[in-house]
Amino acid sequence: MKKKVTINDIASISKVSRTTISRYLNGKYENMSDKTRQRIEQVITELDYRPSRQARFLKSQNSSLIGIAVGDISNFYTSLLIKGILNRLKTTQYHSLIMDSDLSRSLEKKNIAKLIDEQVDGMIIQPIGATSEEYKQIKEAFPVVQIDRFVEPLIWPAVASDNFEKSKELTELIIEKGYQRIIVVSPPVIHSTPRIARYEGLIEAITNTDVEIKEIIAPEAKNLDVNDNYWEAITEMLNDDIKTAIYTFNGPLLYGCLKFLNEKKLRIPQDIGLVGYDDESFGEVMGPGITAIEQNLVEIGFQAMDRLLEAIENKTSKLEITTIESKLIKRNSL
Repeated sequence: MKKKVTINDIASISKVSRTTISRYLNGKYENMSDKTRQRIEQVITELDYRPSRQARFLKSQNSSLIGIAVGDISNFYTSLLIKGILNRLKTTQYHSLIMDSDLSRSLEKKNIAKLIDEQVDGMIIQPIGATSEEYKQIKEAFPVVQIDRFVEPLIWPAVASDNFEKSKELTELIIEKGYQRIIVVSPPVIHSTPRIARYEGLIEAITNTDVEIKEIIAPEAKNLDVNDNYWEAITEMLNDDIKTAIYTFNGPLLYGCLKFLNEKKLRIPQDIGLVGYDDESFGEVMGPGITAIEQNLVEIGFQAMDRLLEAIENKTSKLEITTIESKLIKRNSL
Protein backbone atom coordinates (compact mmCIF):
# COMPACT_ATOMS: atom_id res chain seq x y z
CA MET A 1 0.00 0.00 0.00
CA LYS A 2 1.30 3.44 -0.95
CA LYS A 3 2.36 5.50 2.06
CA LYS A 4 0.22 8.60 2.57
CA VAL A 5 2.17 11.80 2.00
CA THR A 6 2.10 14.21 4.96
CA ILE A 7 2.88 17.89 5.47
CA ASN A 8 6.07 16.82 7.24
CA ASP A 9 7.18 15.01 4.07
CA ILE A 10 6.52 18.08 1.96
CA ALA A 11 8.40 20.32 4.41
CA SER A 12 11.40 17.98 4.58
CA ILE A 13 11.82 17.65 0.82
CA SER A 14 11.15 21.35 0.21
CA LYS A 15 13.65 22.27 2.97
CA VAL A 16 11.22 24.64 4.66
CA SER A 17 9.30 24.55 7.92
CA ARG A 18 5.95 22.86 8.45
CA THR A 19 4.52 26.33 9.17
CA THR A 20 5.60 27.55 5.72
CA ILE A 21 3.86 24.57 4.10
CA SER A 22 0.71 25.32 6.09
CA ARG A 23 0.80 28.97 4.99
CA TYR A 24 1.24 27.87 1.37
CA LEU A 25 -1.73 25.48 1.55
CA ASN A 26 -3.90 28.29 2.93
CA GLY A 27 -2.90 30.69 0.17
CA LYS A 28 -0.91 32.96 2.49
CA TYR A 29 2.00 33.84 0.23
CA GLU A 30 2.98 37.10 1.92
CA ASN A 31 6.70 37.19 2.85
CA MET A 32 7.24 34.01 0.83
CA SER A 33 9.68 34.24 -2.07
CA ASP A 34 8.63 33.12 -5.54
CA LYS A 35 11.46 30.57 -5.49
CA THR A 36 10.19 28.99 -2.27
CA ARG A 37 6.63 29.00 -3.49
CA GLN A 38 7.58 27.34 -6.79
CA ARG A 39 9.70 24.72 -4.98
CA ILE A 40 6.81 23.78 -2.69
CA GLU A 41 4.41 23.62 -5.63
CA GLN A 42 6.78 21.32 -7.51
CA VAL A 43 7.19 18.94 -4.55
CA ILE A 44 3.42 18.81 -3.98
CA THR A 45 2.87 18.02 -7.65
CA GLU A 46 5.56 15.34 -7.78
CA LEU A 47 4.24 13.60 -4.64
CA ASP A 48 0.59 14.07 -5.70
CA TYR A 49 -0.24 15.46 -2.26
CA ARG A 50 -3.94 16.06 -1.46
CA PRO A 51 -4.65 17.75 1.87
CA SER A 52 -7.62 16.42 3.82
CA ARG A 53 -10.28 19.12 4.00
CA GLN A 54 -11.90 17.46 6.99
CA ALA A 55 -8.63 17.27 8.91
CA ARG A 56 -7.80 20.87 8.14
CA PHE A 57 -11.23 21.95 9.36
CA LEU A 58 -10.88 20.05 12.64
CA LYS A 59 -7.51 21.65 13.28
CA SER A 60 -8.09 25.20 12.06
CA GLN A 61 -11.89 25.47 12.14
CA ASN A 62 -11.68 26.55 8.51
CA SER A 63 -13.53 24.53 5.89
CA SER A 64 -11.57 25.94 2.92
CA LEU A 65 -14.96 26.33 1.22
CA ILE A 66 -16.32 29.47 -0.40
CA GLY A 67 -20.06 29.70 -1.04
CA ILE A 68 -21.28 31.41 -4.21
CA ALA A 69 -25.01 32.17 -4.46
CA VAL A 70 -26.10 33.61 -7.82
CA GLY A 71 -29.49 34.73 -9.05
CA ASP A 72 -29.67 32.85 -12.35
CA ILE A 73 -26.80 30.63 -13.49
CA SER A 74 -28.35 30.15 -16.95
CA ASN A 75 -27.69 33.80 -17.73
CA PHE A 76 -24.42 34.28 -19.66
CA TYR A 77 -23.95 37.49 -17.68
CA THR A 78 -23.75 35.41 -14.48
CA SER A 79 -21.33 32.90 -15.98
CA LEU A 80 -18.82 35.71 -16.60
CA LEU A 81 -19.12 36.86 -12.98
CA ILE A 82 -18.43 33.28 -11.85
CA LYS A 83 -15.48 33.07 -14.24
CA GLY A 84 -13.89 36.05 -12.51
CA ILE A 85 -14.52 34.57 -9.06
CA LEU A 86 -12.92 31.26 -10.00
CA ASN A 87 -9.96 33.03 -11.64
CA ARG A 88 -9.13 34.54 -8.26
CA LEU A 89 -9.61 31.22 -6.46
CA LYS A 90 -7.03 29.53 -8.71
CA THR A 91 -4.22 30.99 -6.62
CA THR A 92 -5.63 29.68 -3.32
CA GLN A 93 -6.43 26.35 -1.67
CA TYR A 94 -10.12 27.22 -1.39
CA HIS A 95 -12.88 25.25 -3.10
CA SER A 96 -16.17 26.71 -4.29
CA LEU A 97 -19.79 25.66 -3.81
CA ILE A 98 -21.94 27.36 -6.44
CA MET A 99 -25.67 27.64 -5.72
CA ASP A 100 -28.27 28.79 -8.27
CA SER A 101 -31.30 30.60 -6.85
CA ASP A 102 -33.14 30.56 -10.20
CA LEU A 103 -34.52 34.04 -9.40
CA SER A 104 -36.48 32.51 -6.49
CA ARG A 105 -36.18 34.11 -3.06
CA SER A 106 -37.40 30.93 -1.35
CA LEU A 107 -34.79 28.84 -3.16
CA GLU A 108 -32.14 31.42 -2.30
CA LYS A 109 -33.00 31.00 1.40
CA LYS A 110 -32.58 27.22 1.11
CA ASN A 111 -29.26 27.65 -0.70
CA ILE A 112 -27.97 29.96 2.02
CA ALA A 113 -29.04 27.45 4.69
CA LYS A 114 -27.07 24.74 2.87
CA LEU A 115 -23.98 26.93 2.77
CA ILE A 116 -24.31 27.59 6.49
CA ASP A 117 -24.59 23.83 7.10
CA GLU A 118 -21.43 23.28 5.02
CA GLN A 119 -19.67 25.78 7.31
CA VAL A 120 -18.24 27.80 4.44
CA ASP A 121 -15.54 30.30 5.36
CA GLY A 122 -17.24 33.08 3.40
CA MET A 123 -19.82 33.78 0.73
CA ILE A 124 -20.28 35.84 -2.42
CA ILE A 125 -23.92 36.57 -3.08
CA GLN A 126 -25.87 38.12 -5.93
CA PRO A 127 -28.90 38.91 -3.77
CA ILE A 128 -32.48 38.63 -4.99
CA GLY A 129 -34.14 40.16 -1.94
CA ALA A 130 -35.02 43.81 -1.51
CA THR A 131 -33.63 44.70 1.93
CA SER A 132 -30.85 43.71 4.30
CA GLU A 133 -33.45 42.51 6.82
CA GLU A 134 -34.23 39.56 4.55
CA TYR A 135 -30.66 38.28 5.02
CA LYS A 136 -30.38 38.43 8.79
CA GLN A 137 -29.76 34.65 8.86
CA ILE A 138 -26.23 35.22 7.54
CA LYS A 139 -25.44 38.65 8.95
CA GLU A 140 -23.09 37.19 11.57
CA ALA A 141 -22.49 33.71 10.08
CA PHE A 142 -19.40 34.44 7.98
CA PRO A 143 -17.82 37.18 5.83
CA VAL A 144 -19.98 38.16 2.86
CA VAL A 145 -19.37 40.21 -0.29
CA GLN A 146 -22.20 41.19 -2.62
CA ILE A 147 -21.67 41.06 -6.37
CA ASP A 148 -23.40 42.93 -9.20
CA ARG A 149 -26.24 44.09 -6.97
CA PHE A 150 -26.67 44.81 -3.26
CA VAL A 151 -29.35 45.17 -0.61
CA GLU A 152 -29.90 48.24 1.50
CA PRO A 153 -29.09 49.43 4.05
CA LEU A 154 -25.60 48.26 3.20
CA ILE A 155 -24.38 45.64 5.69
CA TRP A 156 -21.68 43.99 3.54
CA PRO A 157 -19.27 45.33 0.93
CA ALA A 158 -20.30 45.07 -2.72
CA VAL A 159 -18.61 45.09 -6.12
CA ALA A 160 -20.63 46.28 -9.12
CA SER A 161 -20.47 48.06 -12.47
CA ASP A 162 -20.48 51.85 -12.71
CA ASN A 163 -24.10 51.69 -13.86
CA PHE A 164 -25.10 55.27 -13.05
CA GLU A 165 -22.13 56.92 -14.72
CA LYS A 166 -22.24 54.84 -17.90
CA SER A 167 -26.00 55.10 -18.28
CA LYS A 168 -25.72 58.86 -17.99
CA GLU A 169 -22.91 58.91 -20.56
CA LEU A 170 -24.89 56.72 -22.96
CA THR A 171 -28.00 58.91 -22.60
CA GLU A 172 -25.96 62.06 -23.21
CA LEU A 173 -24.75 60.49 -26.46
CA ILE A 174 -28.37 59.79 -27.50
CA ILE A 175 -29.27 63.43 -26.84
CA GLU A 176 -26.16 64.62 -28.68
CA LYS A 177 -27.34 62.67 -31.74
CA GLY A 178 -30.59 64.66 -31.76
CA TYR A 179 -33.05 62.08 -30.43
CA GLN A 180 -36.14 63.57 -28.82
CA ARG A 181 -37.67 60.41 -27.38
CA ILE A 182 -36.08 57.47 -25.55
CA ILE A 183 -37.98 54.21 -25.14
CA VAL A 184 -36.57 52.37 -22.12
CA VAL A 185 -37.02 48.58 -22.25
CA SER A 186 -36.25 46.86 -18.95
CA PRO A 187 -37.44 44.17 -16.56
CA PRO A 188 -39.01 45.67 -13.41
CA VAL A 189 -36.58 48.24 -12.02
CA ILE A 190 -37.70 48.03 -8.39
CA HIS A 191 -35.35 46.17 -5.99
CA SER A 192 -32.62 45.77 -8.65
CA THR A 193 -29.80 48.17 -7.80
CA PRO A 194 -28.13 47.92 -11.26
CA ARG A 195 -31.39 48.84 -13.02
CA ILE A 196 -32.17 51.57 -10.53
CA ALA A 197 -28.72 53.10 -11.12
CA ARG A 198 -29.12 52.87 -14.91
CA TYR A 199 -32.50 54.55 -14.74
CA GLU A 200 -31.24 57.28 -12.41
CA GLY A 201 -28.29 57.94 -14.74
CA LEU A 202 -30.69 58.31 -17.65
CA ILE A 203 -32.93 60.72 -15.72
CA GLU A 204 -29.89 62.77 -14.65
CA ALA A 205 -28.84 63.12 -18.29
CA ILE A 206 -32.25 64.32 -19.57
CA THR A 207 -32.75 66.85 -16.76
CA ASN A 208 -33.27 70.33 -18.24
CA THR A 209 -33.88 68.90 -21.72
CA ASP A 210 -37.09 68.31 -23.70
CA VAL A 211 -36.35 64.64 -24.26
CA GLU A 212 -39.39 62.42 -23.72
CA ILE A 213 -39.12 59.10 -21.85
CA LYS A 214 -41.37 56.11 -22.52
CA GLU A 215 -41.10 52.81 -20.67
CA ILE A 216 -41.74 49.19 -21.64
CA ILE A 217 -41.61 46.65 -18.81
CA ALA A 218 -40.31 43.28 -19.99
CA PRO A 219 -39.99 39.95 -18.10
CA GLU A 220 -36.82 38.79 -16.38
CA ALA A 221 -34.29 37.24 -18.76
CA LYS A 222 -35.17 33.62 -17.85
CA ASN A 223 -38.81 34.26 -18.86
CA LEU A 224 -38.00 36.31 -21.93
CA ASP A 225 -39.66 35.50 -25.26
CA VAL A 226 -38.64 37.66 -28.21
CA ASN A 227 -42.10 37.06 -29.68
CA ASP A 228 -44.03 38.47 -26.71
CA ASN A 229 -46.49 41.21 -27.54
CA TYR A 230 -44.87 43.83 -25.31
CA TRP A 231 -42.62 44.57 -28.28
CA GLU A 232 -45.69 45.74 -30.20
CA ALA A 233 -45.87 48.72 -27.84
CA ILE A 234 -42.81 50.06 -29.64
CA THR A 235 -44.63 50.42 -32.96
CA GLU A 236 -47.50 52.21 -31.21
CA MET A 237 -44.98 54.84 -30.07
CA LEU A 238 -43.69 55.49 -33.58
CA ASN A 239 -46.80 56.97 -35.15
CA ASP A 240 -45.32 60.47 -35.32
CA ASP A 241 -42.18 62.19 -36.54
CA ILE A 242 -40.41 62.36 -33.20
CA LYS A 243 -36.85 61.05 -33.54
CA THR A 244 -36.74 58.00 -31.28
CA ALA A 245 -34.08 55.72 -29.80
CA ILE A 246 -34.61 52.49 -27.85
CA TYR A 247 -32.47 51.88 -24.76
CA THR A 248 -32.50 48.26 -23.52
CA PHE A 249 -31.26 47.53 -20.00
CA ASN A 250 -29.67 44.13 -20.64
CA GLY A 251 -28.19 41.93 -23.35
CA PRO A 252 -31.12 39.53 -23.91
CA LEU A 253 -33.48 42.48 -24.36
CA LEU A 254 -31.06 44.09 -26.80
CA TYR A 255 -31.04 40.92 -28.88
CA GLY A 256 -34.84 40.54 -28.66
CA CYS A 257 -35.40 44.15 -29.68
CA LEU A 258 -33.10 43.83 -32.69
CA LYS A 259 -34.97 40.70 -33.80
CA PHE A 260 -38.30 42.51 -33.49
CA LEU A 261 -37.11 45.55 -35.43
CA ASN A 262 -35.82 43.32 -38.21
CA GLU A 263 -39.17 41.55 -38.42
CA LYS A 264 -40.94 44.91 -38.67
CA LYS A 265 -38.40 46.01 -41.31
CA LEU A 266 -37.46 49.04 -39.23
CA ARG A 267 -34.00 50.22 -40.20
CA ILE A 268 -31.31 51.09 -37.65
CA PRO A 269 -30.54 53.98 -37.32
CA GLN A 270 -32.52 55.40 -40.26
CA ASP A 271 -35.94 54.64 -38.74
CA ILE A 272 -35.03 54.21 -35.10
CA GLY A 273 -31.93 54.27 -32.89
CA LEU A 274 -30.93 51.35 -30.66
CA VAL A 275 -28.52 51.16 -27.71
CA GLY A 276 -28.17 49.07 -24.60
CA TYR A 277 -26.25 47.16 -22.00
CA ASP A 278 -24.67 44.38 -24.06
CA ASP A 279 -23.84 41.70 -21.51
CA GLU A 280 -22.75 39.17 -24.13
CA SER A 281 -20.68 41.65 -26.18
CA PHE A 282 -22.67 40.79 -29.30
CA GLY A 283 -23.18 44.45 -30.14
CA GLU A 284 -20.31 44.43 -32.60
CA VAL A 285 -21.85 41.71 -34.78
CA MET A 286 -25.54 42.58 -34.45
CA GLY A 287 -27.25 44.64 -37.15
CA PRO A 288 -25.22 47.68 -38.18
CA GLY A 289 -23.16 47.40 -34.99
CA ILE A 290 -24.97 48.40 -31.80
CA THR A 291 -23.74 51.21 -29.56
CA ALA A 292 -23.58 49.58 -26.14
CA ILE A 293 -22.10 49.51 -22.67
CA GLU A 294 -19.71 46.59 -22.25
CA GLN A 295 -19.27 45.64 -18.61
CA ASN A 296 -16.10 44.10 -17.21
CA LEU A 297 -17.93 41.22 -15.56
CA VAL A 298 -14.89 38.96 -15.13
CA GLU A 299 -13.09 41.74 -13.26
CA ILE A 300 -16.14 42.31 -11.05
CA GLY A 301 -16.05 38.64 -10.07
CA PHE A 302 -12.29 38.70 -9.50
CA GLN A 303 -12.44 41.79 -7.28
CA ALA A 304 -15.40 40.46 -5.28
CA MET A 305 -13.48 37.27 -4.52
CA ASP A 306 -10.36 39.26 -3.66
CA ARG A 307 -12.29 41.32 -1.13
CA LEU A 308 -13.86 38.24 0.39
CA LEU A 309 -10.48 36.58 0.86
CA GLU A 310 -9.22 39.76 2.51
CA ALA A 311 -12.24 39.80 4.83
CA ILE A 312 -11.69 36.15 5.78
CA GLU A 313 -8.00 36.77 6.47
CA ASN A 314 -8.47 39.99 8.43
CA LYS A 315 -11.75 39.03 10.14
CA THR A 316 -13.15 42.37 9.01
CA SER A 317 -13.98 44.30 5.83
CA LYS A 318 -14.63 47.84 4.68
CA LEU A 319 -18.32 48.58 4.30
CA GLU A 320 -18.16 50.11 0.83
CA ILE A 321 -19.31 49.69 -2.76
CA THR A 322 -16.50 49.15 -5.26
CA THR A 323 -17.40 50.12 -8.82
CA ILE A 324 -15.66 48.54 -11.79
CA GLU A 325 -15.47 50.74 -14.88
CA SER A 326 -17.38 49.72 -17.99
CA LYS A 327 -16.85 50.91 -21.58
CA LEU A 328 -19.15 52.83 -23.86
CA ILE A 329 -18.56 51.36 -27.32
CA LYS A 330 -19.80 53.70 -30.06
CA ARG A 331 -20.94 51.90 -33.19
CA ASN A 332 -23.47 52.68 -35.94
CA SER A 333 -26.89 52.34 -34.30
CA LEU A 334 -27.54 56.02 -33.52
